[in-house]
Amino acid sequence: MGEEVHTDPKAPVNSLLAMRRATPAEASILLAIRREAILTLAAPAYGVGRAREWAEGSGRERIERALDLNEVWVATRGDELGGWVEIDEDRVEGLYVRPEYARIGVGSALLRHAESQIESAGHLTVALDASLNAEPFYLGRGYEALGGKPTDRGRPMRKRLGDSSP
Repeated sequence: MGEEVHTDPKAPVNSLLAMRRATPAEASILLAIRREAILTLAAPAYGVGRAREWAEGSGRERIERALDLNEVWVATRGDELGGWVEIDEDRVEGLYVRPEYARIGVGSALLRHAESQIESAGHLTVALDASLNAEPFYLGRGYEALGGKPTDRGRPMRKRLGDSSP
């Protein structure tokens, strides 16, 4: 008498979405999600060649370092990982969503979770560097762009926590 789990990635995000800490055993999955997200979602903003360089630029060592030094949370639906977010103190170091889970609320849920963790740790603001393709996502969730031209890491952005912003 198991509970039915819907795994259609286009189904509305609801109570079936769960957040949990990533495990070192999931490093390969996290790396694959990162690669897929960059090649599919960032390529229109950067071009295929530059997106490929970015996707291949960090390997398993980067993921293992993140798991070892920072908080890495995954959003799951059933047994499948839909995306992940890396938190380093008051910074979101990375947020990647599996392309088939894009634009259905998984990224928003991961970001809200990261903001909650950062606020619970006593920080008043959250900082991140937004890729070109992700700028509208963050702006729509209350982040402000800092400075002019984006750097290689992206456009620096910040949000004051505790606001009633989106």
